[in-house]
Amino acid sequence: MKSLGKTYIIFGLKLALLFWLFSLFRVLFYLFNSNYFPQPEAINFIGGLRFDWLTITILYLPFFISLWFFPRSNTLFQKILFLFSTALAIASNFLDFEYFKFTQKRTTSDLFTTKGIEEDVFRLLPQFIYDYWYLGILAILCFWLVKVAYEKINQIKTERLSWKAYLLFSVPVFALTFVGFRGGVQLKPLNVIQASQYAKSQNIPLVTNTSFTLIKSTNKESIVVKDYFDETELSSIYSPIQKFSSDSVSKNLNVVLIIAESFSQEYIGFYNYGIGYTPFLDSLLSHSVVFKNAFANGKKSIEALPAILSSIPTLSNTSYISSKYGGNAIESLPRTLKKQGYSSAFYHGGANGTMGFQAFTQIAGIDNYCGEEDYPHEEDFDGNWGIFDEPYLQYCIGQFSAMTPPFFGSIFTLSSHHPYTIPKQYTGKFPTGTLPIHESIGYSDYALEQFFSEAKKSSWFENTLFIITADHTQANSNQWYNNPVGMYRIPIAYYCPKYLPDTIINTVTQQVDIFPTTLDLLGVESSIISFGQSAFNDTMHFSVSYLNGIYQIITGDYCLQFNGEETIGLYDWKEDNKLVNNLAKSQKIDLIEIQTKIEKQLKAYLQQCQARIVNNKLTYNGE
Repeated sequence: MKSLGKTYIIFGLKLALLFWLFSLFRVLFYLFNSNYFPQPEAINFIGGLRFDWLTITILYLPFFISLWFFPRSNTLFQKILFLFSTALAIASNFLDFEYFKFTQKRTTSDLFTTKGIEEDVFRLLPQFIYDYWYLGILAILCFWLVKVAYEKINQIKTERLSWKAYLLFSVPVFALTFVGFRGGVQLKPLNVIQASQYAKSQNIPLVTNTSFTLIKSTNKESIVVKDYFDETELSSIYSPIQKFSSDSVSKNLNVVLIIAESFSQEYIGFYNYGIGYTPFLDSLLSHSVVFKNAFANGKKSIEALPAILSSIPTLSNTSYISSKYGGNAIESLPRTLKKQGYSSAFYHGGANGTMGFQAFTQIAGIDNYCGEEDYPHEEDFDGNWGIFDEPYLQYCIGQFSAMTPPFFGSIFTLSSHHPYTIPKQYTGKFPTGTLPIHESIGYSDYALEQFFSEAKKSSWFENTLFIITADHTQANSNQWYNNPVGMYRIPIAYYCPKYLPDTIINTVTQQVDIFPTTLDLLGVESSIISFGQSAFNDTMHFSVSYLNGIYQIITGDYCLQFNGEETIGLYDWKEDNKLVNNLAKSQKIDLIEIQTKIEKQLKAYLQQCQARIVNNKLTYNGE
């Protein structure tokens, strides 16, 4: 039995080494991203051990299997299995030490499996390695420490086990592995949603680990429709059917939609008492209808296009474009305008097909897609991502001028995307600010200024409705934006001096509202399926998003967070802008009523959206 005791010690030490490794990942992740977690709690780190346990049992399963059959063998084969799994763990978790700043969520499998995105990942990998070289050194050091510790543990000498001792060792180890594989003894295997038991929504990434989210998001495309309400009650609470009547005065305006890459409200002086990096956009917004409380529906570019063009939000870890439902028949702004005689085009200076844009724009009914390969001047390539904004936007003016009015044109800018490259001739022209993105924001703003300056000379300019928005937000340095509300704040504005007055509106609006709002402004008579609404109607306005397993709705004065089963957070986001005071457990009657009403609205929204996506009922059929 002495050998059995030593065998247990060796196994225990190796298991402890793995838990130490994943705890180290969590600590380093926090240190690299502490700005995003202003109020970490001990329970975030302690609760994370449960997620580490599941991850370890899955990631190191080949190694554990070898222990079941050869419990005392310190073979080279076992060492290779152990170190191979360790390399995978280090690579996946070190990725998010810096990538988390771009998405504010742990990486999921869609980064490597989505056509268009995976190509971009491998194309830009050398640049990421160059920018974050220190992570490579730190990863090698971490791997070396684990290797040395493993070899030290293997120096403990044991003798061959009897069959009884073998059973006494292998059975509990098997049981420990089996339970760990499920993340505990509960009925359903552990998933991201359970992280909310150990953290408020903003701190959920501290509880999980990237290996876990990669494993759990693999082959998870299917949407499970929750039946919160029967059909009659559901339609009475929320319906995605939007109907618009034509105005007495026809407004066959051209529509130019500008989606500015990573243009968070935080970077725009108009929203921050003049403090920002966008002097031109500030001046343009002062002559526009501006929605002060405007929000993105997602955190990635691939999530923005379905939301903006087709009013389809992303409510799972898999974007709509890359999901198995991406080929559904859908409504869209360009397709609806086509019925009014509009032609349409989409322009993005990135590689053709990047992020699934080309395929989605075709499904959305856009006549012409133009990417990097269609642009005639190779010298304007930024060396990494695509065509610099200034020359590309000038190119778009010529393309619009060649279109027959009325037309719909969409431009997705590029230069304010990592690695934030600007043309050499503009070095030192724009403020570098406090974040790497700030200088490129200044350049992109300058490119927009040149675009509008030249476009004003065109015959189509005066009769054009310009819509200015962003795809998502980016890294922040202002704590006012460092919370689950602020991290989604983007510009949404409508510029058309001929018809629209200068106005600032405090109504909550979101990307999925752009489609119906535009139809409303144009006076188009139409009926559509839309998970947004006109920002000018008199109904309950809200914004919905999904991140780290939590659904969030912002409406009126409140922000409610829901894990699919129950409300875990309710905040008065206007008074408590850092979301510190959770009102979800309040016993006050008025707050209970508010929570019940908002939760009911969110549940109905989720059920309608999920059911229509799964059942391919995203187009209006006279219902």
